[in-house]
Amino acid sequence: MDYVKISRKILDWEWYTDINTKVLFLHILLKANWKPGRFQGTEVPRGSLVTSQQNMAAETGLTIKNVRTALKHLENTGEVAVSRHPKFSVITVKNYNQYQSGGSQVAVEGQSEGSQVATIEEGKKERKEEYNKSPKGDYESGTPENSIYATIRELYNSVCGSYPRLVKMSEARKKAINARIRAGYTREDFRILFEKAEASDFLKGANKRNWRATFDWLISDTNMAKVLDGNYDARKEAVKDESEPTNSVRLW
Repeated sequence: MDYVKISRKILDWEWYTDINTKVLFLHILLKANWKPGRFQGTEVPRGSLVTSQQNMAAETGLTIKNVRTALKHLENTGEVAVSRHPKFSVITVKNYNQYQSGGSQVAVEGQSEGSQVATIEEGKKERKEEYNKSPKGDYESGTPENSIYATIRELYNSVCGSYPRLVKMSEARKKAINARIRAGYTREDFRILFEKAEASDFLKGANKRNWRATFDWLISDTNMAKVLDGNYDARKEAVKDESEPTNSVRLW
């Protein structure tokens, strides 16, 4: 059984009364990899995770601004270090290995005066990788609330505020997501897809027939590729004057 064990000393931690910073730090502790790995050619040390501010906002319920501020707090007082890359960041809990005990427990201590020790009791089973999980790991986990479907739904709802909120993840939608990920698309690609959709006036109805894109339209194979290629970016919308694309795919 995977669970987290926190020392009561955290009650004296300087950020304990800052709700956003506390939530983000506990989230990072929970999500950090317990063994080294790699992601897209980048080394991901033990005690680190690959993520983005957008993903952390979707996973914690905080706003992106809240995440940005809380992460700055944790960097400034030495709880974490952040290595930023063009499409993602690697967040590392400081001294994760230094305070390791017996290979099954990790104590993380902040660097600044007043920082506290939080203890993570790691489970016996390896945690799932943060990005590019295998299809079987994502789709047959038996825990839908922790699946890639929930992550993509939350990401869409967080980014695409101009579109109807996505509530139900139907079997057709799951199959479409499975197909996209098996084709090589990553969570980062979905994030970019949703950001481009939110930024596109054309996809939000600024066209002759007031047609609007939907979640199902966005995640279809051809349409996802077109949006990611920039076909609906603002700079190209001036020359577009069409109704719903003829290659629109209905998933049910």
